[in-house]
Amino acid sequence: EGVRLSRLEVGRGTVFLVPVRSEGSGSLCIGKSNTFGVPQSQQLGNGGILLQPRKRQAEIRIGNDNAFNNNVAIVANGRVTIGNGCQIGDQVAIYDCDFHEIHPATRNQSHGSVRPVEIGNNVWLGSRVMVLKGVRIGDNSVIGAMSLVNKSIPPNCLAAGNPAKVIRVLE
Repeated sequence: EGVRLSRLEVGRGTVFLVPVRSEGSGSLCIGKSNTFGVPQSQQLGNGGILLQPRKRQAEIRIGNDNAFNNNVAIVANGRVTIGNGCQIGDQVAIYDCDFHEIHPATRNQSHGSVRPVEIGNNVWLGSRVMVLKGVRIGDNSVIGAMSLVNKSIPPNCLAAGNPAKVIRVLE
């Protein structure tokens, strides 16, 4: 018997063009007019997307009018929020925890520290971007392909790299 979400909301006009999996016991709230998957884009396997609020108190909240490419993974042990009008590239991963503690003696005892992730409005996350716990990406920002975002990015910026750094302000 699988674990069921404590709350699931899917807004009107939202479409799923690849399989979307949501395991966990938390809350998943998806706004209206979102698109999950791009059939003509590259896919690993079936291009499936994972939206996983793992624990009962965990929450993934997605706004309106967002486009998610294939093979995206969003995992919350606390909270992940995505605003409106975002473009999420293929193989993007967004995590609000480390999944393990750092110390060797306790590494397998818990998921480690949890800090919320917030993606603003009209944000573009390029292909294979990874966003880690505690990050806030401001409205209208762009994160370049294959970047690791481990610190917050202000609004209206282009950031890229490992770790991601602001390259320039978008005007």
